Amino acid sequence: MAPVRRHRGATRRAREDGTADAPFRVESTPPASDDDDDDYDDYSVSAPTPMVASKFKTRTKTNTSRSRRRPSRPTVAVTASQSPSPTVYSDSSLTVSTVAVADCDTSYGAKAKGTTLPEPIIVCGVELQPTVAFDTFWRFAAERKAIDDRRRAGQSPPFTEDKILRDYFFCNTYRVLDKLSQYLIKEVIEKGSQDPEEVVFRVLLFNSFTRIETWELLDRELGPLTWATYDRDAYMVVLAAASESGAKLYTGAFIKPAPHFGYAHNYANHLCLLEAFMINQLHARLRAAPYLANVYEYIIAFPSMGAFSTYQLILSLSYTKVLNFHPGDLVVSGPGSESGLNKLFGARAMARGRAQMGDEFEAEVIRYLAASQAYHFQRLGLEFSGLGPKRLPMTVVDIEHTLCEVDKYCRVAHPQLKGKRTNLHRTFRPSSVGAEGADAGRSWALPKAVLPKAWADPRRRTSRIREDRTLHVEKRYEIESLRDHREAPNGQERQFLVYWVGYPPSEATWEFESSLAHDAPLVVAQYRQAHGLPKRVDAPDA
Repeated sequence: MAPVRRHRGATRRAREDGTADAPFRVESTPPASDDDDDDYDDYSVSAPTPMVASKFKTRTKTNTSRSRRRPSRPTVAVTASQSPSPTVYSDSSLTVSTVAVADCDTSYGAKAKGTTLPEPIIVCGVELQPTVAFDTFWRFAAERKAIDDRRRAGQSPPFTEDKILRDYFFCNTYRVLDKLSQYLIKEVIEKGSQDPEEVVFRVLLFNSFTRIETWELLDRELGPLTWATYDRDAYMVVLAAASESGAKLYTGAFIKPAPHFGYAHNYANHLCLLEAFMINQLHARLRAAPYLANVYEYIIAFPSMGAFSTYQLILSLSYTKVLNFHPGDLVVSGPGSESGLNKLFGARAMARGRAQMGDEFEAEVIRYLAASQAYHFQRLGLEFSGLGPKRLPMTVVDIEHTLCEVDKYCRVAHPQLKGKRTNLHRTFRPSSVGAEGADAGRSWALPKAVLPKAWADPRRRTSRIREDRTLHVEKRYEIESLRDHREAPNGQERQFLVYWVGYPPSEATWEFESSLAHDAPLVVAQYRQAHGLPKRVDAPDA
């Protein structure tokens, strides 16, 4: 077994006593068996483990710019004439149910099937007037799913009469049906050891690059890819050679910011981030989390993890047996879906909702769209095939996903609805299997779609939405080194210039000695000894 390379302070996350700080703690040791479904039983949750004096310091920055606690409002019933009945849907692998729109007051008027626009809707007390893009959203969702159905049935192109969908590339209505998700499920998650730690390692590694070719390169050169045999140096050799030869290591679909762990290349810094997750026992924390919101807050606290990258990682982890939550427990609107909502309801109206509730408002509008989808498909006379043999409707995950695609679609279909971007650059050319040349003998069929085996877990049928829906973003900081010292402005205490692991020098800060000495006494003691500084009376011993 190759040794695990744990270079630099960034990856030496385990404390001197072998513990790690945690917002929640696993009370029993996770089982190591690979195959038994009982391995994924619930674990009890207890109060946080106290911070142990060590090299590490937690420095908190809470993002409150657009994260406000929901104001209380009187409950107003939504009558049957105002909204459809709650949607209940199930299949052999997943059974879930949705209510109108969480606990927000929501209503919308019923109009005859096929009318141009529905009446205004009210979400959490904010009136939203649908634009022309509102009905486009439902038509896009239905037709994009129909295109996928036709391709999987083996039909030949063109797969649609919609010129925009025919000429440009758009992701599937269901995230789980996209090419990367299907590959992740079949080739990354459900192949290899099913030990929770190894499954999470593979998902983290794939998610670091989100590129099939990079995963296959690593698997070919170093496989089987496991945390037990992980060697950062070996991985860096393979990735460096590929990068120097001109190979693309990362997805071209979106930017994957890298943390600052001291390496010149992003792939090396991303490997350090992967190690930080693994050494902090991410797999155990996922299984012990009481709410999906807690998982989000824990993951986003790591260096370089933003709202979009955190939510996408959670969705990928939700395809595993390690993270078992109802699909409607959490939705985080990314930049594309935010722009899509602006086009569906108007930027000013959405701004009023955000001013009242912060980012929570976008989540509630997405919940409204998920809850009312059957009504709107029927209103427009659209046949929506749904997901799988039981025709599962879209969850909030798929609504958020489709909003991004409709935002792009509207750049051509409704150019008067302005957004930050105005053009589509990626055209669509269907791939086929067969001899080069004419289409004769070619197969245009996509492989049969698979749903994650993990979706059969009965725990996913019960929604667990945290009462406090505000997502508290608190970044985790770990001391890399102390670079300087000075007397504090009050003249009574010393300050140290702290460089933090995973953050650039511009993020270095002056911190009081009393605070650092409490959380990281060894670091402070070593600095004092190296610079001949006297120990302050109020400073604890290392």
